[in-house]
Amino acid sequence: MPEEFDFSELQNYLQGQIDMGLSDVYLDEPWTLQKPQRAASAPVPRPAIPAHPQPAPQPVHTAPAAPAPEPPIMPAVAMPAARPAVKKTAAAFESAESLDAFYEAIQGEAVYANAGNLARYAGPTNPKLLLLMPRPLPDTADFFSSEPGAMLVRLFANLNISAGEIGVSYFYKSAVAKNIPALLETALRKMLTKELSFIAPQVMATFGEPLFHQVFGKGKNFNDLAGTDLEFSGVKTCALVDAVEMSKDKQLKWVTWKVHIPKCSYFKA
Repeated sequence: MPEEFDFSELQNYLQGQIDMGLSDVYLDEPWTLQKPQRAASAPVPRPAIPAHPQPAPQPVHTAPAAPAPEPPIMPAVAMPAARPAVKKTAAAFESAESLDAFYEAIQGEAVYANAGNLARYAGPTNPKLLLLMPRPLPDTADFFSSEPGAMLVRLFANLNISAGEIGVSYFYKSAVAKNIPALLETALRKMLTKELSFIAPQVMATFGEPLFHQVFGKGKNFNDLAGTDLEFSGVKTCALVDAVEMSKDKQLKWVTWKVHIPKCSYFKA
C-alpha cells in the first residue's frame, strides 16, 4: 500500500498541528491521498499475435470423373448396291417393218399363247373404211360373206363406200374365247397401233360397247360417245353397236342408221 499512496502531505499537516500546541487535532482541512506521480511506463509491447493464416487451399481430391460414354459403334450398314437400270426391251412386233412381219411377231406374244392361227387383215391397201371387230367370228373364213359382214357392206354402200374400199381386222385375233385382263388389253392396244401404221385407213369403225372400252378405256361412256367423232392413234374413229347383234335386231339397225351415223362427220359426203 505505501507504494501506492503518498502520505507526506498528511504527515506535514499533522506536524503543523502539533507545532501549534493544540492537544486536539482538527481535521478541518481536507486532504486527499495522492497517488505518487510515476513516469508512465511504456506499455509492454505484446508479442504480435500472428494473424491466423488462411489455410492454403488444399486441392480437392474428387473422384476422377467418369469418362463420357462413347456412342456405340454401329456396324457400317452396307448400302444396297444400286440396281442397274432395267432397260425395257421392246416387243418384237414393235420393230416389224411390214404387215406380214408384224403378224409373225405377235404369234410369240403371251396374249396369243396357245391361240392357234391368228386372223389377219383382209381388204385393200389404205382402205377408205376399216371395220374393227372384237374377234373373228367362229367358223367364218371370210367375214364379208357372213351375215354381219354382208349387212355392213350394204349399209356403208349407202354412204358411198363400196365393198372394195372396206377392210376388216380384229382387236383380238384368235377365235378362241379368252378372258382378256386389263394388262393384256394394253398390249393389244399397242399391237393395234402398230397394225394401223401399216393398214393406214382413212376411217375406222369399232363395233360393240366392250370393244369400245378396250380401245378407248373404261372411263368413257359408250352411250354418250357412240356415233361421235373420235380418234385412236391418229386415225379417225367412230364407235357403233355390235355388228352381230345389229344384224339380228331391227331396232339397233335403226339406231345405227338414224342416230349414230348422222352424228359422225366422217361419213358425210
